[in-house]
Amino acid sequence: MSTESPVILDPNTANCCLYLSDDLTRDSKQQLPDNPERYTKYHTLFGSEGFKSGKHSWEVEVGDHPTWIIGLVKESVDKNERFVSPKDGFWCLTHESGEYTNGDGQTVTVKKSLQRIRVQLDYDRGEVSFYDPEDMTHIYTHRDTFTEKLFPYFNVGKAGDSKTSDIKIFIEG
Repeated sequence: MSTESPVILDPNTANCCLYLSDDLTRDSKQQLPDNPERYTKYHTLFGSEGFKSGKHSWEVEVGDHPTWIIGLVKESVDKNERFVSPKDGFWCLTHESGEYTNGDGQTVTVKKSLQRIRVQLDYDRGEVSFYDPEDMTHIYTHRDTFTEKLFPYFNVGKAGDSKTSDIKIFIEG
């Protein structure tokens, strides 16, 4: 059984181009003080709580936002890492230019444009899975051996002409 995990965003990791809502569950743009945890090169932020065991899940509303990367990242990841891949400590799903890819650059086929993504972590089995929560259609599963704490990971590109400028995180209770 999966635990619905409250994902609170960590404002100390947020790039200065991102704005965190007052309840720390969505982002857009704001000015933040400089600190060593902050991402400076990319529009990225982490969840504030990491996972070292168990099953956890949450949903991210992406709407028609054109560019995003969501998933999990290991605690010791290089914050200036350019590549978001499992070998670099990122287990994510990416959307860019209308295409969905896994962290190894392989295209992931979906039936329709995804408006919301369910992220599921089974730490002990070494699985990070992505689903369309509308009908629980499986999108992709990363399988690996985790050896350190994993944190929810979010990278949000510019909204451009999309109607969706905010990315929202949901926990069903």
